[in-house]
Amino acid sequence: MKNVVFIMPFLGNTGAEKVIFNIVNNLDRTLFKPFLLLYKEDEQRNSLLKDLSPDVTVGYLNINGRIRSALPIFIWRIKQFCKKNRIETLLISDGTSNAAFSPFLPLLGRKIKKIARESNLPSLYEKNRVVNFFYRVFYENYDTIIVQSNEMYNDIVYNLKIPKGKVIKINNPLDLKYIERLSLEKSEANICNAKINLLTIGRLTYQKGYDILLEAFSKINNDVYHLIIIGDGEERNSLNNLCKTLRLEDKVTFIKNTNNPYSIMKKADLFISSSRWEGYPNVVIEAIACGLPVVANNYPGGIHEILNSDNGVICDLSNELEEGLTKALKLKNVKFNESVIDDIYDKYQQTLL
Repeated sequence: MKNVVFIMPFLGNTGAEKVIFNIVNNLDRTLFKPFLLLYKEDEQRNSLLKDLSPDVTVGYLNINGRIRSALPIFIWRIKQFCKKNRIETLLISDGTSNAAFSPFLPLLGRKIKKIARESNLPSLYEKNRVVNFFYRVFYENYDTIIVQSNEMYNDIVYNLKIPKGKVIKINNPLDLKYIERLSLEKSEANICNAKINLLTIGRLTYQKGYDILLEAFSKINNDVYHLIIIGDGEERNSLNNLCKTLRLEDKVTFIKNTNNPYSIMKKADLFISSSRWEGYPNVVIEAIACGLPVVANNYPGGIHEILNSDNGVICDLSNELEEGLTKALKLKNVKFNESVIDDIYDKYQQTLL
């Protein structure tokens, strides 16, 4: 049995955090003893801990402030944790942390296998010059780098110049039983049965393109639709103001981040992914698992590997939203391909060994 630790800032409701939650809960316990190492104790931001398998050992680095200023303490505490728990494999799943830790990985010793899981397109997502320098100069210190899509693979290999032999593509896993159980709970959203309910979920940031969505939504015949946006982030005020400017207040509902988006997905009619770029949008495959057709902006990333003529439409959201909605709403019996899930978990386990 191999002792493996997963290092994350928090275990909450972001796509990357849900992926680690799924992997840790579904690892073969005859092969692995899983550990989870989080940045700090925070009940609200670590909301998924309550559903984590009880046999997972959870530790905390308990560092306050910015990562870069606390890096020496971070590394020392990670090293102590690994030594105490006889860790053989380490996986870090946070883009900025992956890069920030990379120069110091040799300090952990050669016996520990070091894996980075990227959740975005570094060349588009990471704007910090220091972190970008770490990506380009020190990222080879990882034994393996996991990406989720072909575009992510190309970004890592050709833009960051990482050797192909170190990069492996593994799609994001789902826990369908967990999603189904939560989807049956009472919804926190006030779904308007008299209208077609369009749902989107994500951080309220520039990357997610909600300004694009609102502008496009204002241009179509939106009387038959109601748009629900779930999430928190730095653009909440500007998006609320944009709604007022576009006179959409009675047609758009903002809901704060929720621990159970699946009960809302189950009652919605269609999901929209309006991002400017993504690595591999986990929330899209969750929406499909809940039976929702998807309309997605034509952005760089793994969306082209997820959507097809059976489950959604990819379009230029700015100019083709209404056409995309019309096509997607005709799709019936949308389902996630369950046959691929076991293969995804197997690939993760082979990589961790």
